[in-house]
Amino acid sequence: MSRPFSSTFDALQAHFSRQQDEPDQLDHQPTGTVIPPGQTLNLDPNIASPTAGFQSRPNVPIQPKPFPGFQPHARRELPAIPQYPTSDISLGSGNQAILPRPPEIHFDAPLGTPNMQSFGPLSSNAFDNPSVSNLPANAPHNGEAISQPEMGPGNVMTDTTNQMMDEEDEVDPVDTATDALLEQQDFLFRNNHPLPKLPRIKGLSTKHFTDDTKSRQPAQRRRGTTRKRGPRKAVEPTGDIKYRLNMASNAWMDGRLDEAISYVEDAIRINAETYRAWTLLASFLQEKGDRKGVFTAKVIAATLQPKEINGWLQCAELGIELQKEFPEEADEFLQQAIFCYSSALRVDSKHRPARHGRAAIYFDMGRLKPAVKDYAALAGTCAYDVYALRGLAKASVLLADTGKSQLADKPKAAIEAYRLCVDYFKENGYDSRYPFDWEDIEMFVELLAYVDQFQEAIHELRSLSRWLLTRSDETFWDAESDDREWDTDNIRKLDVAGYQDGKYPASSYGSGLPLELRTKLAVYRLKLGHEDEAMRHLEFIDPNSSEKLLNEYPHLLLEGAAALYEANNLPLALRFYEPLRAPDLLDAESLVRVGRCYLNAGDQRQAEECFTAAIDQDESNSEACIDARYELAKMYEAAREEREAYILVNEAIRLQEARERAREENNGEDDDDEDKDEDGDDAIVQEPGNGMKTGPKPKRAKRPPRPRGEKSKKQSKPRAEPARRRPKVFARTEELQLEEKRIANELAEAWQVVRDFQAASQLDGDNRGPSSSFMVAAQKLVDDFRSYREFYPWDKYLAHLGLDQAREKVMSRKGNRNLLAMVERLSHNLNPEDANTERQPKQVAISYRGVPFDDWLDVFIEYAIGLAQTGKFRQAYKVCESARDATIFSKSKENMFLIHVAWAACALRGRDEETCVAVARWLMREYQYDTDPFRMFSALSRLCLSPASWYASGPVQKYMLRQIKLMDRAIGARGAEDSGDEDEAPSGRVYPSKNLDITLLMLYGFILFISSSFTYALNYFARAYTLDKQNTMVLLTIGHCYVHYALKRQSENRQYLLTQGFLFLHKYYDIKQGSLDAAQRQEAHFNLARSYHAIGLTHLAVKFYQLALQDVPDDSANGIMGRNDLTLEAAYNMQHICWTGGDIGAVKSIAEKYLVL
Repeated sequence: MSRPFSSTFDALQAHFSRQQDEPDQLDHQPTGTVIPPGQTLNLDPNIASPTAGFQSRPNVPIQPKPFPGFQPHARRELPAIPQYPTSDISLGSGNQAILPRPPEIHFDAPLGTPNMQSFGPLSSNAFDNPSVSNLPANAPHNGEAISQPEMGPGNVMTDTTNQMMDEEDEVDPVDTATDALLEQQDFLFRNNHPLPKLPRIKGLSTKHFTDDTKSRQPAQRRRGTTRKRGPRKAVEPTGDIKYRLNMASNAWMDGRLDEAISYVEDAIRINAETYRAWTLLASFLQEKGDRKGVFTAKVIAATLQPKEINGWLQCAELGIELQKEFPEEADEFLQQAIFCYSSALRVDSKHRPARHGRAAIYFDMGRLKPAVKDYAALAGTCAYDVYALRGLAKASVLLADTGKSQLADKPKAAIEAYRLCVDYFKENGYDSRYPFDWEDIEMFVELLAYVDQFQEAIHELRSLSRWLLTRSDETFWDAESDDREWDTDNIRKLDVAGYQDGKYPASSYGSGLPLELRTKLAVYRLKLGHEDEAMRHLEFIDPNSSEKLLNEYPHLLLEGAAALYEANNLPLALRFYEPLRAPDLLDAESLVRVGRCYLNAGDQRQAEECFTAAIDQDESNSEACIDARYELAKMYEAAREEREAYILVNEAIRLQEARERAREENNGEDDDDEDKDEDGDDAIVQEPGNGMKTGPKPKRAKRPPRPRGEKSKKQSKPRAEPARRRPKVFARTEELQLEEKRIANELAEAWQVVRDFQAASQLDGDNRGPSSSFMVAAQKLVDDFRSYREFYPWDKYLAHLGLDQAREKVMSRKGNRNLLAMVERLSHNLNPEDANTERQPKQVAISYRGVPFDDWLDVFIEYAIGLAQTGKFRQAYKVCESARDATIFSKSKENMFLIHVAWAACALRGRDEETCVAVARWLMREYQYDTDPFRMFSALSRLCLSPASWYASGPVQKYMLRQIKLMDRAIGARGAEDSGDEDEAPSGRVYPSKNLDITLLMLYGFILFISSSFTYALNYFARAYTLDKQNTMVLLTIGHCYVHYALKRQSENRQYLLTQGFLFLHKYYDIKQGSLDAAQRQEAHFNLARSYHAIGLTHLAVKFYQLALQDVPDDSANGIMGRNDLTLEAAYNMQHICWTGGDIGAVKSIAEKYLVL
């Protein structure tokens, strides 16, 4: 019997431990057998079978050679084997001694041919002693039998063949799988070279292969020795892995790519640390086109050979390519690329490409601290690395912009690094590997300007530009206070002593200076107040001079305009800004500045457009967005539009609060993006497939406690606020008419889409939900309706805009003083209508934009349900809330009912039991003395697939009990006044009926029932039973209540309770059996069977389960509450009963007959 070998050592061990009856293909002697004294060997050559010698003398036992440390299984005791004298040592030819057997060896299985594999590992003593031979020289060769001694009276009779067959039957089929490659190698090796004796076993194997009787001392390390650090050496792939990898290569060459991948994955399953397996998998996946799989395989292969830097670099480059190909997973791929670069730097901390790549990824991901650290390390080791200096300059400025005091000096460090670079190039000349050009000059002078060193920036700009233009010897220009050196004419240059006209070409003076640097000179001159000199430079970028400037250099125009604005030259700044408005090249901050320029010029219409555009464009809640609202609010306040101004200033305060919270969170959290390299900065990186790999973590500063109720910014959900259409107060009449006409056309198109969808849904009966075009059109209509202020009371209108008037007064005290003063002033001046008094319109509106309000309500409901179907439940609730608060809809009881039913449908879709119960409570309060609201409450709670926590909540119980008490007082005292809800004032309504409401009694009983208050529930069930004794629901409920009460530990008379319960259950059963509907009869069978099943009377339960399986209704048309057929449930419960009883055949037959779908 052959076995797969997991290593060469296992193969050699198995070779020496092969069974005695296995035919040997070599010429050397078989395994030794101890011959007792007085016995001889049978050398009959006629016996060809390896086991023939044992079969001819079946009564002769062959004692196997025992192994030290073997522990037999305690299955049964056998007679002890007769011991041989210790002095009886038989010598064969060659004077090779056969060692005697150790005394007192007991075996738990019938003795027969020694099967070395079944006895566990061999002792190393059998291989270490060269004086010990496995067999005497006169032992028989292959095919020869051994004569055995006659059995004594105390010996055990064994059949070797049967024992071998039993052992083969007990082998796991998985263990019998052979490794063809290793068997072939073993066969060739045995035929050509006999196996040498194994050396002494060392290491962990000694624990299993040495004599257990030897005492072992704990290993002690000698003094002065140190452990070897670093990754351990890769283990040589075993034979089965090599075989699979070879088969994978063959399959790939034959074009069977999937089969090749399967072989490689099988090899990885055996040992995932095989480097060749991962490289093969990467190549196969590359050919298949799975780039993600290639990346994962290459990264894991690189981790198996962590000292290979090229492997890490290839993985990082592939990760960068994949983040462009899969933008939705860009962060994951970039994180893996950082891990690869960091691993390469652990091997060689001076590897510049790896550090450059990691720094660039850090910068792109916005992780500025580690980016600055890497760039600073690159600049520190190579002062003229201009690429590192550029990254260092950009990252340092962005870090300083965060406003943290500890990061304010980063630009100064970048300035010093640039100075060293300039000194190096001036001393050593130009280096083609690191070209220092105009971009570096611009970076350097911008750093100087950032720290307000404008005069130094001008000096360095002029000096370095002169150096690049090969005029470094003309240092006399530094003594000039103006920039005449860069004039295009020679009028002012001729007045300078030392200037020689024609010494250098004209292109090395004014025309040779790039426009970017000339703009910088203009900006710095304006900062210093040198307006005349600045105007000379701004003439080169005059927007009215050339159309090319606007197309190719819009950023220069914007930079010049910003400098003029900051210099308070607003008219000239507006001349630079205006050409940039048409192609929409202005950001929110620039639009605010343009608006202020228009205000300065007295053009309020253009200013309003600019401020409104800034508000609509900026969604990041920047400072410019707040300023735009503040400026617009001031304009509206002056124009007596207090309501719109109040809304704008409250929006600005809310945005400012959000910015303050974000700033506090950013200041309280430490940046965890720093990597640890050899200097003690190791990143937290993620290895593929192994989760997070965390190096030594730096100590974190404690975060300040977060205010109660405040959520983290990452966990906050976007507000579902309507897109408000902002009015244009200062627009011309014709502009307003054009704008209104445009909006009307858009809404007309949206109405056409909505009507087409509604008509198609009615004709086709499509239940797949609203289409995307319908949702877009409905959103436009709903937002337009909600933006009309006359449809809502003032407080409701503010609430829909996300503004709470009472909250703003309390929370806005820490904001901007100008905003606080304005909101206080507007709140006093603004006198909105009282919330308790309803506005009386002059005319009753019946439509809006020519569409009836009923159609608008249909759009609201369909849009809300569509949002719920797409998973946007909060937005769906907002739409329902907007419809409820509209004064047009709130006056109609029917409309309010439809709105709340739609609201409940959205809550059911989202499994929001709290909202379902709230809607049902509203229905019960509005339709207080009707039975249907109680049924609606039960139906909503039943359909909501969530725990019944709100169904039996305390407020619901109190409300139901109040209704029962009101009903009791009304019947007993001939009328009673409604006490209202617990949160509202009494309504003053009187209970009109003179009869008890059985639905209300049952509902309150169910609430107590589900709370396990069976005693109290029975009181209300009994009252319902007195009203209707033939009601099957009442009978079933009372019966189950008694049964459940009997199963409680606190029940005093369990037998009595069970008797009472089954009395009502059988009454229920008898009434149901008289029904003509098969579904009703099957329900009765199942409920009674389930009741018997619950108390353990399975023989009675099986009877009724069988009746339920026989009385099957026609359930071809399922109702809204689901199917009526209970066959599956009955069969499943019967199957459990049969399984508990051990009837496996019945379990199988029931499953095949009823439970196969």
